[in-house]
Amino acid sequence: MVMDENEFDLTQEQLDLINNLIEKSPKDAPDFYEEGECEQFYIPVDGGEIRVFHRKPKNITAKRPILFIPGYSTTPWSWRGFPKPIHNNTEYYFLETREKASSRIKRNCKTNLTVDQKAKDVGVAIKFLGLDKRDYVLYGTSYCSGVVLKGLIQKYFTAPTIVVFDPQGNWTYSRKAVKWLLPILPPFIMGAFRFVFAKIILRTMKNQHQKERILDFIRGANPYKWRKACMQNLHFDITNQFDKISEEIFIVHGTKDRYHPGIIFYNYAKNMPKGRFIYFNCENELREIFNGILGSVFANVTKDKGMPDEIVSLEIDLER
Repeated sequence: MVMDENEFDLTQEQLDLINNLIEKSPKDAPDFYEEGECEQFYIPVDGGEIRVFHRKPKNITAKRPILFIPGYSTTPWSWRGFPKPIHNNTEYYFLETREKASSRIKRNCKTNLTVDQKAKDVGVAIKFLGLDKRDYVLYGTSYCSGVVLKGLIQKYFTAPTIVVFDPQGNWTYSRKAVKWLLPILPPFIMGAFRFVFAKIILRTMKNQHQKERILDFIRGANPYKWRKACMQNLHFDITNQFDKISEEIFIVHGTKDRYHPGIIFYNYAKNMPKGRFIYFNCENELREIFNGILGSVFANVTKDKGMPDEIVSLEIDLER
């Protein structure tokens, strides 16, 4: 039952389940981006290349791999917790979209950093990696969950199991600044003063973990790509197109976050013909690890299973 825009009412049994899953899950794996932990290579896409990390452990116990797509302009550091529960037992791919600093995208007047183009890139990557011929889990977060949903709406790709964490269906960040300030603000100015802007924006934020994530985002962002992506995606909005998605979608929402109010994702799931809603509540610092745990339980079953038994009780009735 919905309590407010950020939280849902969980029983003590559900809270105990979440804590037990975290306690029993591996958390001591090295960071996946450290040298020698993953194979790193680039995938050719329209206008350039995008980077992917791939790890195939020696002793795989999971039944299928995971393709993980982290959020808008985030760095590997921000999502270092996701692969820890699966690092030594599950094959996984960590795919970085074209707006991220790691991409090799040609800079010119035709540079395309739209959500639609990123969705096309995901389709290319799925085929490049041979996942279109395999049973796998597609797992996106935040704005790159929006990329996943856009790709499904446009039929650029599909997947046997699709999980999206706090999916963004439209542009929500600083619309006025993007519309009026960015067009007249050169990238080198943004690069020089981004930490000054960050201190102003974050001065009242109390959540230390969220502050660290935002600072890492600002530190890792490429000013040219970030500026162009913001301007090109200002009018991104797929919130009235969810009824076009024919696949079963597992929408996940976690801890309180001022940028990701829970009621929005609950309604997203309701508006999808086969939408399902999973809610968990844990310490903010464990959010990425618990997403990795969710990825693990989905990877440990085949597509025919649907919802893994371990998390059935975390599904919230959509009251359609």
